[in-house]
Amino acid sequence: MKKILTITAAAFAAIGFSGCIEETLPTETVLSTQIGQSASALDGMVNSIYTNMVNYSNSDGGIETVSYGSLLSMFEHGTTMMNCPGYNGFNTNAAWHRGQVDAANRGKYPTYVYYGYIKNVNDIIGMIDTETANEQMLRYLGIAYAYRALYYMDIVRVMEYKTPTDSRYTFVQPKNDLKNLGVPIVTEKTSNAEAANNPRATVDEVYDLVLSDLANAEKYLDGYVRSDKIQPNVAVVKGLYARAYTELASRTETSATYKDKAAYWQQAKAYAEEAIALSGCSLLTEDQWTDPTTGFNNRNSQNSWMLATHIDPNNTDATTGGSFVFAMLMGTETTFSSYGWRVGRGLDRACYERLSNNDWRKKSWLGPEFFYLSANQKPGQEYLVEKSFANNKWALAGNNGSNEQSEWSDEIEGDYRLSSSASWVRSRINTSMGFKPWPWLYVNVKFRPAQGNYYEYEKGGATDFPIMRVEEMYFIKAEAELNLSGVATAKNTLVSLISTRNPNYAAECTAATKVALYEELLFQKGIEFWGEGINYFDAKRLELGTHRYYPGCSVERANFAIDMDRVHCGWTPQFNTAETNGNQAITDYDNPYTVYTSYTTGIHTNDELVADYGKKLDIEGHKFFDTDKLN
Repeated sequence: MKKILTITAAAFAAIGFSGCIEETLPTETVLSTQIGQSASALDGMVNSIYTNMVNYSNSDGGIETVSYGSLLSMFEHGTTMMNCPGYNGFNTNAAWHRGQVDAANRGKYPTYVYYGYIKNVNDIIGMIDTETANEQMLRYLGIAYAYRALYYMDIVRVMEYKTPTDSRYTFVQPKNDLKNLGVPIVTEKTSNAEAANNPRATVDEVYDLVLSDLANAEKYLDGYVRSDKIQPNVAVVKGLYARAYTELASRTETSATYKDKAAYWQQAKAYAEEAIALSGCSLLTEDQWTDPTTGFNNRNSQNSWMLATHIDPNNTDATTGGSFVFAMLMGTETTFSSYGWRVGRGLDRACYERLSNNDWRKKSWLGPEFFYLSANQKPGQEYLVEKSFANNKWALAGNNGSNEQSEWSDEIEGDYRLSSSASWVRSRINTSMGFKPWPWLYVNVKFRPAQGNYYEYEKGGATDFPIMRVEEMYFIKAEAELNLSGVATAKNTLVSLISTRNPNYAAECTAATKVALYEELLFQKGIEFWGEGINYFDAKRLELGTHRYYPGCSVERANFAIDMDRVHCGWTPQFNTAETNGNQAITDYDNPYTVYTSYTTGIHTNDELVADYGKKLDIEGHKFFDTDKLN
């Protein structure tokens, strides 16, 4: 019996069917085999993969327009390195920043969004008959398999429950044992009846599917020359393999079937090396990274990007829709919305101070001297802060809270490259706008608005986002070597990589033990991929904890001041209510939710934070990550 696919007029618009629709899809109800036999119709379906990843919304679930990049950024708000020093009343990612990941809040986003993506690729896979498909259709099949592997690998890592272990706090316990449970598997073969009673597959079973999909992607993309970086190719598939085996090597104690740690590290290393060799990519240079016009917003100018999302400038829903546009969320300079610049996404203060001044990546965050520099500051001496922040060299009228651009200097101490101007940033990022820890803010200028356009939402919002960069493969290679060959080999790889960012790194990297080098590797990787989502997955994989609260931190309010060892309970959200209501097998196997106030405002106050702003830090003795799993 042939499958029937019902497509509404709205769906046609969403997936990008155009002039060929009258010829190939003459009615609203069409046979899926008709689409599967038409390369032009499939072209529209495959294009919808890319548009959905920058334009996903779900009105029934109350999901605003949220892109793949914005979703990964949201996850990272639960990690140590991400801090929001501005007015968090406008923070649309506040739920993840404080650990409020229940199904009634934005904890519902991951399963809604990812299963929307999965539905799309399942439809494509189910339409293509491999025995009759032409070469172009098989390429589409490979693309769909590669993206499905990406989606399932992401969502299983997000949803796998890990038991919190920090004895300082009391956590809500699950109704049933959730060990090694992942997510329900839905493929092109899953019926509606099966979906209504579809238990959480084991994490092992999800990785069985991921590896199977990657094998199919590798098969159907062999020899494929893509026309755009939004399309996966064999190099990207190798990179996804490297990610998968890194995860498998890190969870052999929990897995029931994946037990050969050494073999998986070997695979991770081998696939990372293949990905590097096949990618044709080179490491980002300082000029590319800090470019005020194209820095971290343009897949074609960023040589290291292996796979990316792309917002077409004509897609105004994606450039301006809702409160999750990536360029707005991460834009310190943009005027687009108070949900972005007034929140101020920044680097944790201790991480900024640890990062070498010789490392040009440090220019990605605005240090305190950008906002306040005493006229009495002596060169080479400790940062001087006068009483009441008097004698600020940059405040031309003597008002550190002024919103008048003309009252601020355009001079810059250092080599920052801005899309706007120093006076523009200073007139907005100050105490009058809710930046309580000013001037210790460390807000980012890593992610630039498209074309450097910080004042026009429609243009500046049309940014690309890196799903995979070749730098990640070098970090995977180094981590695998550390677990296989020891410190010397891994250190050579790490030093070779980071020396392209810091020419003095060989002398500065003094780590001599496995744990010390592992911690250093994770710190450098965290700096490299800040804001790109990778740090979240690493933190959860290696149980690094969230250590954002300490005397002198730049956290704006107490409910974001988190210090939790190993497993942060706010990393793992609940399933959305549509899933728990519609899938009876999930109801008693949902992830538990611990109210965030039990480990934030129930422990410390806003006044305690304010009293310590700017306090000198002991970086040598500071705990950045838990290292229990790094032995």
